[in-house]
Amino acid sequence: MINYEVITRIEDLERYRVEWGRLLSVTPHASWFQSFSWFEMRWKHRLETDESLKVFVVKADDRLIGIVPLMVQRKPTALGSIRKLRFPVENWCSFYGALGLDPEMIMSEAANYFRNAQNKGADGFDLIEFTNLPDYRAQGGVPSSSPEPILSGMPTGRSEVSKCSEVAMLYMEGTWDSYWESRKAQKNRRRNVERCARRLSELGEVTYLRSRPEAGSTPDWSHYEACEKLASMSWQDGLVDGNTLHHEEVKPFLRDVHEAAVKEGCSDLTLLMLDGRPVAFTYGYYFQGYLDLMRVGFDPSLAKFAPGNVLWTRLIEDSYALGDKILDYGPSCLDYKKFWMTCLEQTYQVIEYGTSPAAKAMRLARKLKSKIAIGENADHTNEEAKERAAKNRQQQVSEPTGHAVS
Repeated sequence: MINYEVITRIEDLERYRVEWGRLLSVTPHASWFQSFSWFEMRWKHRLETDESLKVFVVKADDRLIGIVPLMVQRKPTALGSIRKLRFPVENWCSFYGALGLDPEMIMSEAANYFRNAQNKGADGFDLIEFTNLPDYRAQGGVPSSSPEPILSGMPTGRSEVSKCSEVAMLYMEGTWDSYWESRKAQKNRRRNVERCARRLSELGEVTYLRSRPEAGSTPDWSHYEACEKLASMSWQDGLVDGNTLHHEEVKPFLRDVHEAAVKEGCSDLTLLMLDGRPVAFTYGYYFQGYLDLMRVGFDPSLAKFAPGNVLWTRLIEDSYALGDKILDYGPSCLDYKKFWMTCLEQTYQVIEYGTSPAAKAMRLARKLKSKIAIGENADHTNEEAKERAAKNRQQQVSEPTGHAVS
């Protein structure tokens, strides 16, 4: 017999901590972003003032078989505030979804449950939005050939299932040598990577550091702070959404998450140094062979030497030696990631609109925006974001106070 529970207090969720870990260990396509610790830190550092917890738990004959971590956010609109049911991630990771052996079934159960509750007025959500869902039918990075949309167990009606983003992935099969040999297919790019490595080494001693502490460790904050400093020097410093390592809006949250990840043996940090000075970094989370590279950056004064490319090369070779299985490069800046990746993976979103005037207006606005965007090419370079960030950073530097973002 299948039964459900909806948990709305973090204290009541604590009793599932061990079982949560068990489910995570058997969940296909799982990352550390789906861990209890990450969710716990996300709740501790609520990024919005009006958020409430709502975790969907599925049991079969009193045995836990699935969990869907969710939150409710209240957002102001021109027609009044709306209540949105969504995952607790704000573009931190490439993929997210249910925990369990059959996450597609668990997600369908959750979507159907909240749809029915919404129709009965029990919750009154204006918008149910599940984004960055993986292709649960994909095998080893190969997309499913099934014509059925993801979460096909959901009934039709107001639910909209659509593609969300493409994620650059490296499935680490074979050896480093065979992988690097395969990069010869892009011979000009490979020659450029090798040339930049030589030119950088001519400037001084190039060293590589990787920090992936064992479970039970404590952070070496000097390494993490080096990543923060490099992030503040990169073009991402000018972003206004506050999602880079050094941004004050998220800095305490990410530091607490880092400490938790180190304690559980799930943090991964690399630094490239020139004569002992950090010039490029990657930061991410590691779980069961899956490395989610959350943030990267480099010293812009060395841009012509491409220290980021040098670091990618060493990181991938090192990951082969460590026995890693998958490197997730994320969905942005796909132009430069094409050289390193082995495939693109599609993500999906499921949206369910309520019946309130605000929900209806939002649905209409999104449809109009979608029609206008038809035929436009996706920005795989992130050039628009980079230009906006550069303008914002320049504006802050030239303000009367003369105080630059740091």
